[in-house]
Amino acid sequence: MPLTQLEPDSALILIDLQRGIVDAVRSQVESVLGNAAALADAFRRTVVRSCW
Repeated sequence: MPLTQLEPDSALILIDLQRGIVDAVRSQVESVLGNAAALADAFRRTVVRSCW
C-alpha cells in the first residue's frame, strides 16, 4: 500500500541502515536507501517537528 498522505501527528522511525541491514538486502540496497531518503524528505516537508 503506497503512502500518499502524512498526518500532522505522524512519526517516522528509521533504523540505522548500516552493514547488518544493508547486507540483508544487498540486491535491493539502492531501493531501500532511496525509499528511506524519500520518506525522510516527505516528513521534513510535512511534519511540524522532526527529531534526528
